[in-house]
Amino acid sequence: MTDNWGFYERRTESELLRVLVNAGYKSEAPLNGYDELLSITVNLYPIREKKHTKREFIKLLERFEARLEQWLSSLGAALYIGRINSMTRLEFYYYLGNGCVNEGMIREWMNNNWQFRTQYYIKPDPQWTFYNYMLPDQLEELFVHNAQMIYALIHKGDNINQPRNVYHWLFFQQDRDRQEMEYTLQNLGYRIEKDKKADPDTSYPYPLVISKYEDVRLDTVNDRVRELYRLISGHGGRYDGWGSIMKQSAGHRARQSLRRFVESVESSIKKLCFHRR
Repeated sequence: MTDNWGFYERRTESELLRVLVNAGYKSEAPLNGYDELLSITVNLYPIREKKHTKREFIKLLERFEARLEQWLSSLGAALYIGRINSMTRLEFYYYLGNGCVNEGMIREWMNNNWQFRTQYYIKPDPQWTFYNYMLPDQLEELFVHNAQMIYALIHKGDNINQPRNVYHWLFFQQDRDRQEMEYTLQNLGYRIEKDKKADPDTSYPYPLVISKYEDVRLDTVNDRVRELYRLISGHGGRYDGWGSIMKQSAGHRARQSLRRFVESVESSIKKLCFHRR
């Protein structure tokens, strides 16, 4: 098993959940011997009231998560499968093996390491039912991919708040469905990109590329993908991904230019030193 962490947002009837789950256990679950589910829930209201800045708030929760994982890992039979975050609470989930942890041990650790209120329980779950609940469905898999792409863009210096043409690739089983969807999408403000190429799929041989001028923040992209996924799912369609050109900030472009200049100077100096030898 290898770690394969994915982040996505799940909307329920009452709230928005932000889920981080290790899908690396998916092909092996349920793991033999890890039959108990441990849930630890942190109430976020008291922490927000005490911590005056968002940075302090996040750092405190990160330290708690790291210490908790380190302690449980030291006991030798605890698998961290993920967490669920809402506006009011943060939930951590583990699978335990061989009776390595009991509620008395958790209570003692909390009393020594955490000043805020928590709730926790251990219950049998030999079929890993809760883990399967945490795994993303088809639409949520797209959200996982969105988060990975946007993280990569940010890492490369993209100003994700800056609007640009964002392209989406759709595929259909029937040409009639593609033509009907073109009309629908144009009425919704999308542009049909006739010049953009898409390699046809044997099962979905009719591609359609569209675009919209907007930013690539995670909320924006997820809302767009959700809209398109639901639109085309009932018309023999498949959503195949999105892309855009990068919009780097002026500061990042300046740093890149300076870096290239320094590298050029260093290269010239090395060549000069070599020539003098």
